[in-house]
Amino acid sequence: VIAGHAAAVERAGELLKAAGARRVLPLPVSAPFHCSLMAPVQPRLREVLEGFSFQAPRVPVITNVEAAPNSDPGRIVELLVAQVTAPVRWVETVQRMVELGVSRVIEVGPGKVLSGLVRQTDKSIEAVACDDPEGLEKLLGTGG
Repeated sequence: VIAGHAAAVERAGELLKAAGARRVLPLPVSAPFHCSLMAPVQPRLREVLEGFSFQAPRVPVITNVEAAPNSDPGRIVELLVAQVTAPVRWVETVQRMVELGVSRVIEVGPGKVLSGLVRQTDKSIEAVACDDPEGLEKLLGTGG
């Protein structure tokens, strides 16, 4: 994945095609996520996140910054801020989940992009998407 100014990303795509790339797929995103162009939003994101009280998670969080489990709330906040400009370590993250025994991933929210990417990365993981509370309750077996 390449992130940056739209014209530069487009030019990179042209160069990749000219060099023989089999496929160049522009992603429909609203901002240049995961690159230095997002640095101006980091202070505000940190400010917003520091307005919440975080507890240690029951299940460690694996961020796309370190591709490693973390249970320290303060460190997780720092990694959330860092991920805005850091490259995504997707394959490493999915591999780490498999190493830790993850066999099912549930994508919560609109869309199915991440669950599709999980399936492409490692077919041993069951990846499902859920975009509403009722569906999530049913999926988790907690609905009434």
